[in-house]
Amino acid sequence: MSMVPFKPNDYPTLGVEEEFHLIDPVTAELCPRVDDVMARLDPEMREQICYELLLCVLENRTGVFTTVDDLVAAVCKARSSLAECCKQLGMMLVAGGSHPFGSWRAQPFVDSDHYQWVHYNYNYIAHRLLAFGLHVHVGVRSDEAALYVMNEMRRWTYPLVALSANSPYYEGEETGLVSTRTHLFNCMPRSRFAPPFTRFSELDAYYEKMLAAGDITRPGDLWWCIRPQPPLGTVEFRFFDLPTDVKRLGVFAALVQAAVATYQDAYCAQKPASKLNPGFLEQNWWRAIRDGLRADIIEPETGEIIAMQTQLERLIAFVMPKAAELNCAHHVGYAREMIEQGSEAEQQLLLAHRLNGDLKALELDIAARTLLYE
Repeated sequence: MSMVPFKPNDYPTLGVEEEFHLIDPVTAELCPRVDDVMARLDPEMREQICYELLLCVLENRTGVFTTVDDLVAAVCKARSSLAECCKQLGMMLVAGGSHPFGSWRAQPFVDSDHYQWVHYNYNYIAHRLLAFGLHVHVGVRSDEAALYVMNEMRRWTYPLVALSANSPYYEGEETGLVSTRTHLFNCMPRSRFAPPFTRFSELDAYYEKMLAAGDITRPGDLWWCIRPQPPLGTVEFRFFDLPTDVKRLGVFAALVQAAVATYQDAYCAQKPASKLNPGFLEQNWWRAIRDGLRADIIEPETGEIIAMQTQLERLIAFVMPKAAELNCAHHVGYAREMIEQGSEAEQQLLLAHRLNGDLKALELDIAARTLLYE
């Protein structure tokens, strides 16, 4: 069974998926009550909300947009509607990369054929995935352009992981990682970089072989941190912790949209693909989830040792001309303020210190900030 044909997109369109978790407004404990939320949503909202592995998690899938401004407006509207629905049911909606003290052992799986397949095949590893991400989709013109973009964007994954880090706590512990979510997800197979395909036919053959071996059941089981989505005609970026701050979400969408569009131009101009050292990429990935913005990394093409923040500044400079064309330069510009402010993981750690380690108060603060947008 081949993958479906790639749907061309002439414009670098945008869409995101947000994985929220539900909590009790008094205890801040996780609430496995997604079924109740689904039953209460109006038909229009129900179309874009779906289940996500565990019954304490729900996912918002936005529509397709051409500008980051429109995307952000839709995200704010959806968060507000979902939060109101949760409030009526005696719950709170939370945007963050992890729950600071929740126990994965107490969280039931969604009772669907696919998620039960995941549970059966990955059991302990899947059950521990009490972590919540942001996925960003950007439209591209062809399947071959998608592969080119996937290769080039590897250079920017780890600085973006560092900038989006928002999960320093897990099961009541300060883990020593700024992105515990990334570590947890990387315990699953096929969750880092895709193999080095040079033609889309190679990816299709890989998919068919994995399917025949029973290792996957559908294309969506290829959980790479960057992957093509042929039915949508997009490249999907799956390595972000879910930001609490919607303004930060806008920055991630803008950086990715502008970078993809820039690389698509390079592909059309027949610029050779970059040769990135896979060992350096792997090490930089580790430094991103452990040390975040404070790390030094090895540039995967040149081999120079630079600060993570320097690599982010290079990304900002690289995409800014295209960001101006796409009317998202103001979002990209805010990335520099984010670097100065530190990641949301760093902010969580500072707040927890001021709260004398009260993780319940920390979680309630995250819930309150989920609906803020300035």
